[in-house]
Amino acid sequence: MSREQVDKFFNIINEYNDFEYLLYVIICHCAPTLKRQKIASLIIFSDNGRKLNLIWEKYKDRIKENLRISFFELRRNKKNITVLFYNDKMLETSIKCQKNIDFLNRFGYTNEMDLNQCLCHLSKRFQKICPHEIGVFLGYPIEDVITFVDCPSIKCKMIGYWKVYHDVENAKAIFNSYDLIKKKIRWLILKGYKPTQLIHD
Repeated sequence: MSREQVDKFFNIINEYNDFEYLLYVIICHCAPTLKRQKIASLIIFSDNGRKLNLIWEKYKDRIKENLRISFFELRRNKKNITVLFYNDKMLETSIKCQKNIDFLNRFGYTNEMDLNQCLCHLSKRFQKICPHEIGVFLGYPIEDVITFVDCPSIKCKMIGYWKVYHDVENAKAIFNSYDLIKKKIRWLILKGYKPTQLIHD
């Protein structure tokens, strides 16, 4: 975007009412997930700026009616609310993948847990730390997640949506696809599309 387009973009989103602004934030952060190109996305709604934590609390039921994906609140405190937005079937399939569940077993997850039980366990662990297994829930390659956890001294080959230790070319292709989806969203906003229109695009 040119400087003029950037200014126009921010002028547009700053004019949104609270519900539209919240929806815009979700669409921009979760665009690849909404397009089913990504299993899940994580957003932290904070009390900075427009106080998205309070706006989320007010409109989350209405958001649920508008979204084609699910969400689960992982952690909340006075300042922040951490929410996982996800595609049900994609996440359930990913968790049950043998390599993934073998890794998750290390952190107290069991083969018998259903998706909701796994999310509840993740939420419990989130109360103390940002658990490393969140990468599995976000759809990161298990090889990269394991290396990140088990070999902290190893330098990653690239940093994008996650730290890449193995298949760089595949990661680049995925990162580019995510970026293109988000870029399209920004251009549609510049053209005058409202978040309520984009959610069903």
